[in-house]
Amino acid sequence: MQFDNLYSNEIYPIAVDDGYLVYAPLSNLFMHMKTGDVERLERFLSGVETVDAECEELLATIRSQRTVHRDTRRIDSISQIHKLSILPTLRCNFSCTYCYSALGRQDATLKEEHAMAVIDWFVSRERTGLDSLWLAILGGGEPLLVPALTSSIIHHAYGRAEEQGFDLGMGLTTNGSIYDAGLSQTLVARHVNLGVSFEVLKDVQDSQRRHYDRVVPVVRQYMDDGVDITVKSIVTPGNVCRLVEMVEELHRLFPGVKKYKLQIVEDTSIFGDTDTMRRFYDDFTNHFFAAHQRGIEFGMDVYVLAFKYVDMLLEHYCGGEVCLNPGGTFTICHRFSSPKEKQYAGFVYGSVGDDGVVTIDKERFASLVAHDIGHYPRCRTCFAKWHCGGGCLAQASIYDEEHLRIICDWTRSFTKEILLRRYRTVTH
Repeated sequence: MQFDNLYSNEIYPIAVDDGYLVYAPLSNLFMHMKTGDVERLERFLSGVETVDAECEELLATIRSQRTVHRDTRRIDSISQIHKLSILPTLRCNFSCTYCYSALGRQDATLKEEHAMAVIDWFVSRERTGLDSLWLAILGGGEPLLVPALTSSIIHHAYGRAEEQGFDLGMGLTTNGSIYDAGLSQTLVARHVNLGVSFEVLKDVQDSQRRHYDRVVPVVRQYMDDGVDITVKSIVTPGNVCRLVEMVEELHRLFPGVKKYKLQIVEDTSIFGDTDTMRRFYDDFTNHFFAAHQRGIEFGMDVYVLAFKYVDMLLEHYCGGEVCLNPGGTFTICHRFSSPKEKQYAGFVYGSVGDDGVVTIDKERFASLVAHDIGHYPRCRTCFAKWHCGGGCLAQASIYDEEHLRIICDWTRSFTKEILLRRYRTVTH
């Protein structure tokens, strides 16, 4: 039986062994129902059965639980963007095997006056009515190769936020190979989270990133200084079955780390074979939940974005961003930052001039940010759409339709597994 009327009311029956797990994401409700009861609810909504007190009561409960407190904003204006990403340099001292920006490497550093002008424009009551903003300092390249510029960006952004009355959060991502005492003091004083891209296991780090013996003492030094650190690991076919081991080793190396982000690799050369890609995603699901549980035992939050997104409502996967690149251009995603990258031009929608004037191509911005839950017809009947926002634009630009379908299938199955685990916890 089709459930078009339930879908149109944002109610999704998810098949399970003994009926359906009926999920209403906009109401944050899920319940188990027998097949006949779900079919009855669909008929009631279709108008075939006009009198059914139980169906009326259930629908009233679902509708009453819908809340404006969960963010469902559709992004259509630069004023709605809450995230500014700044790439201080395109230079890097690593050569990671899966680096998304490897083709863009060049000796290019952001002009400080460009950074200051864009911060002043972005963190401004004239630009936005939002109260909370986020600044991410990323690569591109390695930000700690230019510590003075990176420190200036941090201080100026917080000063501007205080002046304009914004709640500003900030994160700096590094490969963990460079220690800078002055920058460390800045991170502590300004409560900036330091994200360290590190594969934790020595054999994996040395095969995928190298420099294990260089990174470990640097991270320890930042931790000794009191810097708030999140470790970020890329999950590849080489470590996907070792997630629990990675959590245990991270706790042994850095027991003070309480946040561990896992990020699934995106690489067409690794997943040229779709069967390999599907097996990989299945392996990730099979090992993630054990790793997450092991993290709980250590007081560590082990997560992947798809796990966090189940507690959010998204019309757009990442909400879009203003990414300031060293060339003074804006792209919609920090994964495209250099003219050397073949897809870069298609992601540019603005720039800052030497006079500090910011220019936005509104039509280009609108076309890029329109990659949301309304982009694909298949999203209409998908219960997971509110937690993936139509999927990642960067993924859509590098993978073909068959590979994207695998990611969609995984997102649904992973989300279903989370909901089933929560349902079992509530009912037992």
